[in-house]
Amino acid sequence: MKISRTSAKGLKQEYSVVVPSADMETKIHERLTIIGKKVKMPGFRPGMIPSTILKQRYGADAMQDALENVVNSAVKQISKENDIRQAAQPKVSVDTFDEGKDVEFKVEFEILPSVDLKGFDKIKLEKLIVDLPETEVKSKIDEIVSKHKKFQPLAKERAAKEGDLVHLDVVTATVDGKPFKGFDKHVHVIVGADEHLLSGALEAALKGAKSGETVDVSEKFAADFGDKAIAGKDLKLSLDVTKIEEPAKVELTDELAKEFGCEDVTDFKKRVQESMEGEYTNLSRMRLKRHLLDALNTEYSFELPESMVENEFNAIWARLQEELNQAKAQGTLDEDDNRSEDDLKKEYREISERRVRLGLVISEVAREKKIKVEEQEIRQAIFQEAMRYPKQVKQVFEFFQKNPAAVDQIAAPILEDKVVDFILNEVKLSEKKVSPEGLIEAIRGVVPGFEDESEGKTPAKKTSKGKSSKAKGE
Repeated sequence: MKISRTSAKGLKQEYSVVVPSADMETKIHERLTIIGKKVKMPGFRPGMIPSTILKQRYGADAMQDALENVVNSAVKQISKENDIRQAAQPKVSVDTFDEGKDVEFKVEFEILPSVDLKGFDKIKLEKLIVDLPETEVKSKIDEIVSKHKKFQPLAKERAAKEGDLVHLDVVTATVDGKPFKGFDKHVHVIVGADEHLLSGALEAALKGAKSGETVDVSEKFAADFGDKAIAGKDLKLSLDVTKIEEPAKVELTDELAKEFGCEDVTDFKKRVQESMEGEYTNLSRMRLKRHLLDALNTEYSFELPESMVENEFNAIWARLQEELNQAKAQGTLDEDDNRSEDDLKKEYREISERRVRLGLVISEVAREKKIKVEEQEIRQAIFQEAMRYPKQVKQVFEFFQKNPAAVDQIAAPILEDKVVDFILNEVKLSEKKVSPEGLIEAIRGVVPGFEDESEGKTPAKKTSKGKSSKAKGE
């Protein structure tokens, strides 16, 4: 096999490979021999089929297999001898591949750029630490306790009103006039909670109803309703009101604290405070990480592999198109959605370049400083992913076992965070105490979901899309 480099421009390198016809004939013959031992052919014992017959029937397959073999060998040899770190799969173009002639083909590599790491001690960052007031902790505790609803018998007989828990027995249920058994015999509804299939009609009928009375409810369902049994049909219910209960005043006691999995009131308050502090610490770190990535993006400038940028852009653009279509269907377009395609492509091309650049810097830091993701960390991440699908835990584990690329994908953010932690220990880091409101103000337009108020967007709007927040923040 004769290998020679024909061109080298930027991150692109092209090599010409010539394989003598005699070598190819040997490889084709070896492949035919393997095939001959496996195939069954009438009139011949396995392994005893004449080579002329094998070549006639399986020659084309053997030639293709032999070509793939020499191409793979050439790629490995070139990569090893030239210390090539591939940015993408090499492109192979075959010039000559005829029986009895030398095989000639070209291999084009796109290599990873050389990233010369600089000292991180010149980077100056500010870490915000939230000074959490007791009043905010108390407000959070009151909010949690108020949502832990309990009900008690009516102090005095009266009609049902909003907030009451109404117990009902289903007397009759029909769909388009035919008996329907899709409901439990006994149901209960919190008036005004909008938690029932028939919330609107049912709650309207229940307001003013008293225990012992019968209420009738009817509902016409849309043709595209999720339950095909009642989609596009008329549902009618007759219900007996068996009992009405009113909300009970809920106080934080040791008994209630235990319902939240705590030992007592003191433990409950401590956990709430720790949870709030953890949330603010996480938001502060997200801001700090964003500012660090901004600094690294400014600090480093080098040629980027076109294929990596293109792949990143295509992934972002495909997701954006999907979100735009969804926004149009829901009528939730924002100003980003109404911009020209050229403007959007320019912006997201820059985002793609930023993400590739930062990814290469982070990878180089991990490589040079020998930062790795441990098996235990990967197992824990897969376990957490599996817990999101409690009914499909086994399938989730099997998916990761069979898909190494999925494991790499789940390991990537772990490695990124470990590298970020390493760099943060190297930079000049100052600390500043702020109020919760001060932190929220500081992360607007920086942390996903907290957009700049001057833009007139709500966090929920941008979080639901994710296209600007996540892509721009990395």
